[in-house]
Amino acid sequence: MIKRIALVSLLVLSLAGYAIASCSTLDIITEGIPLFFTGHTYSVQLEACCGTAPYTFTVYSGTLPPGLSMNSSGLISGSPTTAPYNDTFCVTLTDSLGCHVTRCYDATSE
Repeated sequence: MIKRIALVSLLVLSLAGYAIASCSTLDIITEGIPLFFTGHTYSVQLEACCGTAPYTFTVYSGTLPPGLSMNSSGLISGSPTTAPYNDTFCVTLTDSLGCHVTRCYDATSE
């Protein structure tokens, strides 16, 4: 019985260590987004790296310029309708293990 408990404990610790190691590598590798111009159509893909797919992107805080939206795969698309516009929005990336990372971007339209 003691050997069985020790083996199960070792397995749980090994899996916990794997999850922690995987979380430390998750990243949003898109450094910045373009300046947006009113009336132009945009399609900008945020890129994820090094976590465990599938990934989900969400807007954590702030807003995109009116007329633009972001879907759960990190695609920012649409046509800005308001200028001038300047705000910061933050995006959270979550992977299938529940690991997450947040990155903020300046969103400006002219």
